[in-house]
Amino acid sequence: MFKRCLALFMLLVLAGCSSIPANFEKPQVNLASISIAKLGLLEQQFVLNLRVTNPNDFDIPINGLNVNVDLNNREFAQGVSNEKVTLPRLGEKIVKLNVTTNLGNVFKQLGALQSSDLKLAYKIRGKVYAPLIPGGLPFERTGELNGLGEAKGVQKY
Repeated sequence: MFKRCLALFMLLVLAGCSSIPANFEKPQVNLASISIAKLGLLEQQFVLNLRVTNPNDFDIPINGLNVNVDLNNREFAQGVSNEKVTLPRLGEKIVKLNVTTNLGNVFKQLGALQSSDLKLAYKIRGKVYAPLIPGGLPFERTGELNGLGEAKGVQKY
């Protein structure tokens, strides 16, 4: 019985892998902006606007993502989203993601964000989850935030 279950499982895994096109390219994830959602004494919440771009010639259903944010080479915030979106072929979507931090120096970093001439180095990393890709697709992006919470950066795989 165990061997039959194992064989069935292996067939399902192989069938799932065969539905991924051979020329599949990973979606690109960029930090479009970050804004303050809620400030508390023990916990702070921010909203990330992530621009997720599909470089493929077919739609990609996305059923969630997770992200970790570093500012100035220090862990800053983490968050997850189970928002389901379909990335249009050769298109993009903005996905809003709530992240939470409890770092003691968050107020110092917020002060720096509000200064329009100061740049803050950031790194976002995480996974994009798609039903056809077991384990998700990892991404990493580095760049700078200006004082308005706008971002520019570089995608890494």
